[in-house]
Amino acid sequence: MKSLSSVFIWTEAFNCVEILPPFIASFTKHHNLPIHVFTTAEEVALVPKNPFVTASTLDGNFATSILLCSQKSSIRGYRKGHLGTARVWSNIIRTRHEEVLIHLDADTVFLGECIQPLLKAIQNGADLAGTRRPYFHRTYRKSGRDGAALDKHPDAINTDIIAFRRRSIPDKFSPFLTRLIRGKRPLRFPVVDFFDPVVFKMLRSRRVIEYVDSPEDGSQSKPNQNSSIYRNRISFAAVGSGLNFMKNPQVKTSPGYREYALSSYSIYSKYLLDKDIPFPALINEELEKRLRDLDKSSWTLREKD
Repeated sequence: MKSLSSVFIWTEAFNCVEILPPFIASFTKHHNLPIHVFTTAEEVALVPKNPFVTASTLDGNFATSILLCSQKSSIRGYRKGHLGTARVWSNIIRTRHEEVLIHLDADTVFLGECIQPLLKAIQNGADLAGTRRPYFHRTYRKSGRDGAALDKHPDAINTDIIAFRRRSIPDKFSPFLTRLIRGKRPLRFPVVDFFDPVVFKMLRSRRVIEYVDSPEDGSQSKPNQNSSIYRNRISFAAVGSGLNFMKNPQVKTSPGYREYALSSYSIYSKYLLDKDIPFPALINEELEKRLRDLDKSSWTLREKD
């Protein structure tokens, strides 16, 4: 990779553009890099204006192809969990021509520089880089046949901050790409989450993975929460989904995920958007402490006396 012109960084905020201000403000505070935000045509104008940010819809950025999903089909996919996100990723992988693609979750707050560790890993020969998603050391689905099968997998990569070489994605023009990205279970083995089937196809094709939080810990280990890539972010989960569920209560999902997403959006809204919503906030003492210590002008944590 010779220059940053060969890198494409994106996030998506469909039906949840209101969560973007902290993400954009903190990202641009710590990075001088362009980032693309994909959202609905109705929400493009609501994306915070910033010289490093390009806001657009799918229909305005992708060529027509039988394999590509339109803006309407992607939005329909958000009524079925992560199908909409998977369709967006499929379009990006199939149509962008940059060497390296980097995805960031829109409910992330940046406290420092986070992109260079990913780029360094790719420059040093990795095809895929991000933080470790543990399989053997996970704390759920440990029993039965599926539990035994999951234990055998190498660790995958979390998709809240992930970089990969576009050319290293197997079967990028397969009609099953969206299904694999979505994390639907392959016929031969169970998986844990979004994009994991693609990661495992890459590894079977002898692609190189780097867990930037714990690069020396092998293929099965625990995430290193003390690594710089963790310390330099405040990470949430399902905030956008929570806002989407508030706006569109008819969206189909499990009761447990709905409750978690709404509670996650509640704590995010309270501390980062200065707005209380009529739903109990997520109980997470460590997260809440970091949010109380957050300086939203410098996007750093206040030093302790």
